[in-house]
Amino acid sequence: MHQAITSAQISQWFTVGAQFANVRITNEVKKEEPETPVRSVASVSKPSSPVKEESDDGNQRRMRAEIPAGKLCSLISLIENNSVIIIRGATGSGKTTQLPQFILDYYAERKKPFNLVVTQPRKIGATSIARWVACERKCTLGSLVGYQVGLEKMATEHTKLIYVTTGVLLQKLVSAKTLTEYTHIFIDEVHERTEELDLLLLVIRKLLRSNSRYVKVILMSATINCAEFAEYFGTPIRNQMNPAYVFEVEGVPYTVEEFYLDEIKAMLPLGFGKITVSEDPCITEEMYNVAVSIIQSFDELEAKDNRSTDQIVSATHPVRGSVLVFLPGLAEIQYMKEALSKLVRKRLQVYPLHSTVTLEEQNGVFLVPIPGYRKLVCDKETNYRSLRMTWASKTNCNQRRGRAGRVSKGFCYRLVTRVFWESEIPDFSIPEILRSPLTSTLLKVKLLDMGDPRSVLSTALTPPNISDIERTVLQLKQIGALSVQTNIQKQFDGELTFMGRVLAQLPVDLQLGKLVVLGHVFGCLDECLIIAAALSLRSFFAMPSLQQLAGYRSKLGFAKNVPSDFIAYVNAFKDELAWGKENCIQIKRIREVAELYEDLKKRVSRFNMHTSSSSDPMDYTSLHKQRFILQVVIAGAFFPNYFSQGEIDEQLASKELSGNDPKTTIVSPGLHLQVHHADEVQLHAKAKPISHLRYTRVNVDVQSHTVSLVGVLSNIIKPEELPSSRDFIINITEVIDVGHFWGFQTDEISMEKQCRLTAALNLRDLRPISVSLYPNFICAAPFKDGDQQAKYYRAKVLQMPSSNVEVFFVDFGNSSVVPSSSLRELPNDLMIPPFQAQEFCIAGICPSAQSLILGDRWSSRARNRFKTLTSGRSAIVSLYSILHGVMRVNLHISTDTSDVSVADLLVQEGHACHTPESFESQQSHEFLVTLYEDIASGRYMPNFVSGSVNSRMEEDKQMINELLQHFCASNSCTPKCKAIVHGPSSPHKINFHSMSGVSSYRGVSIEKESINCVMVNEKPQDCHERMLVAANVSLNASGSHILLKETSLMPHIHGLPSLITMLFTPVMELRTNDDGTCFTGALCGLGWNSFSGEAVRPEHDIEIAFDVKFGIEDITEINALRGAVNRMVCDGPNGLLQMSPEHINSLQEEVRERLIQLFIRNPPREECAPVYHDQFKKWNLVDSSQQMELQEKDDQKYKGVLFQLHPITLLNM
Repeated sequence: MHQAITSAQISQWFTVGAQFANVRITNEVKKEEPETPVRSVASVSKPSSPVKEESDDGNQRRMRAEIPAGKLCSLISLIENNSVIIIRGATGSGKTTQLPQFILDYYAERKKPFNLVVTQPRKIGATSIARWVACERKCTLGSLVGYQVGLEKMATEHTKLIYVTTGVLLQKLVSAKTLTEYTHIFIDEVHERTEELDLLLLVIRKLLRSNSRYVKVILMSATINCAEFAEYFGTPIRNQMNPAYVFEVEGVPYTVEEFYLDEIKAMLPLGFGKITVSEDPCITEEMYNVAVSIIQSFDELEAKDNRSTDQIVSATHPVRGSVLVFLPGLAEIQYMKEALSKLVRKRLQVYPLHSTVTLEEQNGVFLVPIPGYRKLVCDKETNYRSLRMTWASKTNCNQRRGRAGRVSKGFCYRLVTRVFWESEIPDFSIPEILRSPLTSTLLKVKLLDMGDPRSVLSTALTPPNISDIERTVLQLKQIGALSVQTNIQKQFDGELTFMGRVLAQLPVDLQLGKLVVLGHVFGCLDECLIIAAALSLRSFFAMPSLQQLAGYRSKLGFAKNVPSDFIAYVNAFKDELAWGKENCIQIKRIREVAELYEDLKKRVSRFNMHTSSSSDPMDYTSLHKQRFILQVVIAGAFFPNYFSQGEIDEQLASKELSGNDPKTTIVSPGLHLQVHHADEVQLHAKAKPISHLRYTRVNVDVQSHTVSLVGVLSNIIKPEELPSSRDFIINITEVIDVGHFWGFQTDEISMEKQCRLTAALNLRDLRPISVSLYPNFICAAPFKDGDQQAKYYRAKVLQMPSSNVEVFFVDFGNSSVVPSSSLRELPNDLMIPPFQAQEFCIAGICPSAQSLILGDRWSSRARNRFKTLTSGRSAIVSLYSILHGVMRVNLHISTDTSDVSVADLLVQEGHACHTPESFESQQSHEFLVTLYEDIASGRYMPNFVSGSVNSRMEEDKQMINELLQHFCASNSCTPKCKAIVHGPSSPHKINFHSMSGVSSYRGVSIEKESINCVMVNEKPQDCHERMLVAANVSLNASGSHILLKETSLMPHIHGLPSLITMLFTPVMELRTNDDGTCFTGALCGLGWNSFSGEAVRPEHDIEIAFDVKFGIEDITEINALRGAVNRMVCDGPNGLLQMSPEHINSLQEEVRERLIQLFIRNPPREECAPVYHDQFKKWNLVDSSQQMELQEKDDQKYKGVLFQLHPITLLNM
């Protein structure tokens, strides 16, 4: 017979002021009243976090501590006399909630100092358990009992029992380099073997053996591999390793019955056929249906259980057991929730439980369900990123099974067969440290400053591969977290930079962390924090399957003419959340981004990095300058994920599009067309010859149901409509942009036509418009010039914002807003004369670097200057070409001294650059030159051109129209042949290739959600490189293509790819020509191994060939900018942490101005043909005597800098 020990005795022995209810410590299990069962549906691969169930009264937890009194004393004795002990006890035995309280009360009674910390793998576990324990002890959360997760802390200096996440404790220990802040460290769920947990164990083990010998460490789990952990924490005694003590908690929770798919099949409806288990770890639609069917059957199963136990159940509101469904991720939880929401009659309260749910949603999990309803929790393990899912281990699954037996008998349904469970499911999970990136781990190891990362990590419970460690060290050097060492002994080690210290504190990917630091340096920290938060979570841009085009347009609109996904994220985040739904933005996700944004902002503020408090709106120039700097910062953060656009055969592309505008034309989409056979068409041609039309290309306008023939060029020039001379005078009436304007000819003939048209129109009795207005509607509109009476002119409706209408006067080229009631119908005979206004563009110029940086293609200064030169005045133009209906001209204006070319003037003032014309424009130019020469010499024969060719084209057009009318008639037979039209595509679509060797001859494609997934080369005649930056580079499913996600297309500034690469590369070696008189390129990367001479990381090296000339002064400027950046991110007496806000602002302005001046040159850098070095991607080709090594002044005052200065190769003058 066993002696029973009362709760009063326990209270006297171990507690001070704590109240216990229903506690019985004995070897004999107390028989309790039957309680509501909890059912666990194990439906997948990786299940998750603990859910502690409350009892029916919702106020007290039924504690069933199954530790015998004698064992409890021995347990405390073990903890007192050993540094480390291991406790293994079943789920629900009180390890997490009760054991820390026993220790707390034991020390409090004896008035000994104590400070306990308990780790949990998940935030929701730490917060909910802390609340639970505080409630048990009837104390305010944050007083005696508290928690800390991330930066959220509910604790004070009086807190003696704190629950934290594994990462929080690890961060504290790494910073303190000692354990002595605590007397007892409880590490719960040690079986999970996350990367953070393994590093925490390593740190604790090292510190226990150095400066924290008297701290007590308790490892706890329900399914721990005791032998492995006991050996790891063994104590050396007399040349032998004595393993750590293992304490077994013998008490068991309620019985949990297990069912496998073999037995579950009998519970399913007859409609289910043969159920197969996929060997790959995934959830099929069939398995979702199985899980739903099991849940539906619980009512019947519970009724049987109640009848077998003769329980009295309420007829109106029967007590229904809760259900836990374990799923691997957010998408699966959402799918399951939607499937269960369809079971309206089953009265289910479904709670999703994962890392992103709010506190209110978390608390709902612990509430008692509405009477008559069944609570159902869809649980997820952790917020992880994974390339593929894997099967959970038996230890993880069994730990989750225990959840169903906490408060009553439970049931576990495994959706795999028993054979599959025994043979395929692994016993233990592979430690995360062996299968995850080690970057975060290595940064913390460097913060510990305990030696070479390879030697430190070799002492881990399961040491990672040496090659993985070495690869990670090189990655950290490339990012700038570790200094680049030339010493061969430290090739796989390096000093931790200030950048590395910051990155170690940020809960984001390292490149996103680098983005944040560079954002601080260049004065765009707020934007970079938004981007880092947005890219760390799931995109808040919605791309519904049925509204993909609308989603793409929405994202494109937020980018505001900047081809960058990053800019779209910033603008969307800053816009009002209320507009989210209309603009395909998911509000819930953008709020999650806002939370992470605030968290990151608090973290970086510890390093004296603060966002600007100014809310003043930026002017046009400042706004675009800021956007350019942000794009450069993005490029710097994601080095070396650089890609350049491929060249286009402009002549072939022009023929492919038949001369149509590439901005508005695509090759027809993939359509299966039903067509009539050629013989059938010939039969209905009424003996007219059509053989020459058999292979003719045609333009099909689906909207207007018309077909027209395609020539070599679609914009055929009609000589009779040309000006009488290539040089003529125009009146400029409206400026669209720099070099783009409308006007009309002012020669006698043209002016006479204008007067006749105006007089004829105003003599008519014009009627009000009787139809609804629409864009491009031709009508008569009034215009008043000065004090003169308003007259009517031919006009075209542009837009109708309200009762007023914006119209464009088609004979003059200007626009005006008039009342819609003032518009009049245009007589049919006055629609026939050609419109007199003409659209013009200046040939041979494009925006300069200054204009591209300080504006949207053109800066405000450039726009104002052009308007000042041209608005409302007459000018002489020389016709160069006619392209897509636009006259491309050389524009000259008269000044006090002489006639001046506007293009030359814009170039001299730095607003524009000379550029070659497109192939089509050059073809048109050659035709016009020949035509005007023939006219001048009398060789031109208008009858031959217009009479023969045009007549033949009119005949063919008439023939096609007749055939169309015949075959469109209702009595025509159905077409029986098929024709496939391929596409959609454009020969001007940009293709990209990697600037480094990462693509390995694979094609490069951009994910369809990116703004840049469809890009058209607007200037194929410009052969200079244009750079694309990608945040994420991966292989597609088949491995045939490199897939780019979250991209930014840099401005088309000549030499920009070379400047960006040289600015942000860790190491650079300049290339020279054979004579050594000029630089021809540079090799950028991590440098070479001084022992072997081989590249350190060859797959990430970038060999660039300059397409503009760079000199020693350019490299000196790059070094000066790198030095200025170093002063913003460094330790030491003059480091960032010691700077005042005024000093920081001053340095930021210096860095920003140096950056802008690096790109803006007047005159611009001279162009040159790129020539690649004959020893491609070979390092150490420059004699050290020919290099000028540079070192920063006062380098002792700046520690842990980001960049080393580039050595400059001396040139032969």
